[in-house]
Amino acid sequence: MINEAMIFAAGLGKRMRPLSLNRPKPLIKINNGSLLSNNINKLVKSKIKNIIVNAYHHPQKIVEETKKYSKQVRVLVEKERLETGGGFLNAIKNKCFFTDNPILLVNGDIFWINKYYNSIDFIRDLWNPQQMDILICLKKREEFFGYRGTGDFDCSNPTDTLLRLQSRKGSPYVFTGLQIIKQEIVLKKRKKIFSIREQIIESARKKRLFGYLDKNSWFHIGTVKDYKQFRDNFL
Repeated sequence: MINEAMIFAAGLGKRMRPLSLNRPKPLIKINNGSLLSNNINKLVKSKIKNIIVNAYHHPQKIVEETKKYSKQVRVLVEKERLETGGGFLNAIKNKCFFTDNPILLVNGDIFWINKYYNSIDFIRDLWNPQQMDILICLKKREEFFGYRGTGDFDCSNPTDTLLRLQSRKGSPYVFTGLQIIKQEIVLKKRKKIFSIREQIIESARKKRLFGYLDKNSWFHIGTVKDYKQFRDNFL
């Protein structure tokens, strides 16, 4: 059973300035709470028992934000920016997780609405450790609010629920920021600072990367323009 998670909240939020000058981007307010608290609440509702939040930019504000979740949430302050992969590896090496089971990872600048089902429960139900090393939640690029890239992944079986993915630019599918990953594949990395995307690409090469198309609405709140558009149109 996957009941541990990590939220990446250690970015500088440069594209969100000036809103992020004096606070981390995950503390930008959405509805009556922050992006971070919204995601923590979703994890708690899905009975995730141990939640690690990494912090670097104004880390004490992350600590203050998570105090009310002290039974389930631990903040890991980084002395240097390790990026997502390095941050996850640092959490493993600091023995932040209770078991060596796969971990649910959540990007700190995403928001979604569980309209059709609970996306956390859905991705956990699809997880198959014999078949995959990483399972990622996807949206079609034109349906992912705030995304301006050229696509992340393609697959050969688009009608299936579970998709074996190839990493390819100019593809129709985009990574939302929610995934499940085995701890042991990250422990093999010899670098200290790296993006989790490196591991995703490697898993795709080994044919151990899978994804699914999520039906719920997903939002990447990456810039001030995105935030204002989201606030004006969806709140």
